This record gives sequence, structure tokens and C-alpha cells, in this order.
Amino acid sequence: MIPSPRWAISWSGYLVAPLLTAVATLAALAAERWVPVAGLGLIYVLPVVIMAVSYGWRSAMAAAVLAVLAFNYFLIEPRFTFRIEDPGNAWVLALLLITAAIVSALAAQSRRRAEVALELASHATAVQGLGRALAATSDRDTILGETAKALAAIAQAPAAVIAFDEGKSIQVLSPAGALTPGDAEAARWALGAGCRAKAAAIPMEDAVFDFWPSGGKHAPAVIGLDLSAGVDGLAPDWERTVQIVGDYLAVALERAYFAEQVLNARVRTESERVKADLLAAVSHDLKTPLSSILVALQSLRRFAGRHDRASRDQLLAVAEAETARLNGLVGNLLDMSRIDADAVAVKPQRTTVMALVKAARLRAAASLDGHPIKVQLAKNLDVIADRSLAETALANVLENAGKYSPATTPIEIHATIEDGTVVIAVSDRGPGFPNPAEPLFAKFARGVDSDGRAPGTGLGLAVARGFLLAQGGSIEAASGPGGRGGTVRIRLPQAPSKQAAA
Repeated sequence: MIPSPRWAISWSGYLVAPLLTAVATLAALAAERWVPVAGLGLIYVLPVVIMAVSYGWRSAMAAAVLAVLAFNYFLIEPRFTFRIEDPGNAWVLALLLITAAIVSALAAQSRRRAEVALELASHATAVQGLGRALAATSDRDTILGETAKALAAIAQAPAAVIAFDEGKSIQVLSPAGALTPGDAEAARWALGAGCRAKAAAIPMEDAVFDFWPSGGKHAPAVIGLDLSAGVDGLAPDWERTVQIVGDYLAVALERAYFAEQVLNARVRTESERVKADLLAAVSHDLKTPLSSILVALQSLRRFAGRHDRASRDQLLAVAEAETARLNGLVGNLLDMSRIDADAVAVKPQRTTVMALVKAARLRAAASLDGHPIKVQLAKNLDVIADRSLAETALANVLENAGKYSPATTPIEIHATIEDGTVVIAVSDRGPGFPNPAEPLFAKFARGVDSDGRAPGTGLGLAVARGFLLAQGGSIEAASGPGGRGGTVRIRLPQAPSKQAAA
């Protein structure tokens, strides 16, 4: 901030002025043998220039007066008195004082202009930094905070930024503080009137801050400065700089508003998509097993006397299979809701890969029916995992392989150790996975579209990934050579050897 003329007096300058005058006097005494008295007066111009450049015109004028007195006392006859006998010497002293005054004024003006240039450069740097900071964020709190810091740096005074959200104000001050009721009223007045509201002005006598309206139609805001210390020291056109900061704030807040609207629109669109997918899953995949169960039960009830034992067993088997299928579909929906709610409780324990594979095959038996299963496991493979979650994840992968691979084709299960983790790979002879395969791990993702789709809600792989990530595992998928067949690889932490654990 440029020093105010009222406070430009530097007491250190008044201490330096006599010292420089004394040095100039010694130099003049040393040079009087070769330089006429009139020329010696020019030596005293040097301390005046130095004082004007370093401390301002007040200190320079003090140095000029001291220079005239010292010149008269030490160099003009009669020496060591302040009397002037020769009128010509009086003119020399007068010209010295006038010259020193003019030089000090010019030097001080140059100093003032240099200070203004430096201050304007600092303002430009602050505004440029604010522009970069605002361009890098769409967070409203960050925008308000960065603007307050830039205002405080520009004016070297407490700054306030207030955004209004549905009539409620969000205040950010630098340095931190609280606005008075008068400041709050002045801020609202500036926003409503669309012009500057000055502190202590009628009807805002209690206000401390000056406020300027900022923000746009969708994100109204005001910026304020505590100018109680005065504005004499501010750079010229300082209010224009404040308005530029306000314009930056307005653009940033409008951008943040529309970014929030876009985000909300995306959330609504995604929510509607999830609802549509869930409705499709419920209407198609849950209705089919329910209809089969209903038909089987109605047939058993209405035509019980016409069915022989084999027919009854067949109908009961259909009802049982469809009930198991329905239970699996509902289970996946409930598991996905647990994952979305971050409510998956993990209880890791040591378990064998063989036990996991056996349990998963049993749970996926319906989907694996008709597929030869080839199991190849390394010996003594133990993992640290939540057995229930790991079984569910592996069972979902096996069900996916059974549904999407042609009947009677083999499904292979391999387990090996890679980099301290146990990798369980499930390979099939199905159509393979798209590249990349990551979208298939999203909710309601299916490998076959529309009317050719396989049964299920499209949650199997999503649930598997959620359960594995919850216990420090991972899952990935890739197609086989030539794009035929696919392999899903599950990774789980390997359990330490029993000897090491002992």
C-alpha cells in the first residue's frame, strides 16, 4: 500500500538528514581550495536528492534547510556565524534553497510515481493470481475465500465477501471476523440498489465496511472493504481494481452455479437411469420366476388329482428352481444396496481356497448345470477373507460364466499365487468381454442387449467387485485369444504360512 502523505514523515529520515549534511560539509571543506564558494553549494544538492528519493519531500526539505545553514555557517564569510555581509552570498544561499526545493520536489514526485507503479503492478499480480485460482475451482466457498484474500492484499485492509443463497447470506471475511448488523444491512442495500454503499453514511451509520454489488442473476454477492483508515494511500483508480475483482467474482459464481446445475442434472439423469434399469430388472427378471412359481402351484392345486407322481415332482422341481433363482435375484439387489450404503461388514478370517470354490459351486449349481467344471488349484492355498462375502463374489462370477457360455462347454477354475496374492481365475467358452471390460462391473450392466439378454439383474459382477474391494481384494476381466471366451480373475490377500504364523 502506498504511504499516505499524512503519514509520509519518516522519523528515520530526520535523523539521516543531519548526517548527510555533515558529510557534504566535510566534502565542501576539503574541496574549497580548488572550487569557488558558489560552486561548493552544489555539493549540498546531493544529500537533498538522496533524502527525496529515499524518504520523501518532507525529509528532503529538512535536508535543504540544514544544507543552507551549514553552507552559511562553515563556508561563507564571516565563518562560524549566520551573518551574511556580501549580498552575492545571499543570492547563492537563496538559489541553493530554491534549487534544493525544486530537486526535492521532482525526486519525490518520481519516487511517488515509482511507488504507484509498483503498487499497480502488485494489484495486477493479485488480480492475475485471483483469476488463476478462480479458473481452477467451481467450489463456492473456495471462490469466496480467494476473492476475500485478493481484496485484502490489494487494499491492505480487512475485506469481506458475502454471497446470498435463497435470501441467506454466506459470509467470508479476511481477516476473520464478524459483520455488524449495520454492515449486514449495508450489504443488502448495496445488492438491492446495485451501487456502492459507503460506511457510516445515512442510513447505514453503523456500517464499518464499504460494499460494492457483485455476482450475477443466479449468484448474487457483494464485496466489502474496511476503509476506516482512509483511502489517501491507495493507488489511483483503486476503486476500478475493486470492481474488476467484483467482476471476476461474478463470473466465477455464475460458473459455479451452472456447474452445480449441470451436476444436479447428471445426478437426476443417472438416478432416472438407475430407476429405469431397476424397474426393467424387476418387471422382467423377477416377474418370470414369480409367474413360473405361480403356474406350478396353481396346477398342483387345481389339478392335483390328474397329476401322477412324476408330474408333481416335476412341477415342484420347477417351483423350487424358480424360487432359488428369485432368491438369488433379490439377494443381489439387497447386496447392491448394502454396497451403495457403505454398510458391508467385513469379518476377515483364514480360509482355504478349496472351501471357497466348493461353497461357490454349490450356490451357483443351477447356472452351472450342464457345464463340465475343471478345477485346478495349487496346494495349500489359504486366503484372508470374509468367507461369506468371498463365496458370494465367486458364486456370482460362476453364475455369470454359466449363463453366458454355451451349454455343455467347460468352465475352468484355476488358483495360483502372484506377488503375494491368491488369484482365482474362472474361464468360460462364452462370447468374451468388451474392451475395456470395466463397464460390465457397473450396476445393471449386461453382456447381451435387449431381447437377447440372459436372465438376471445385471448386478452379479457389480456385487462381486463391491464385496472384494471391501476386504482388500480386486477383480478384473479379459477375453481369451481371438476374442472368444472370457476369464475373470479374483485377487485376495494370501494368508501367511502356518509355520510363519506359529
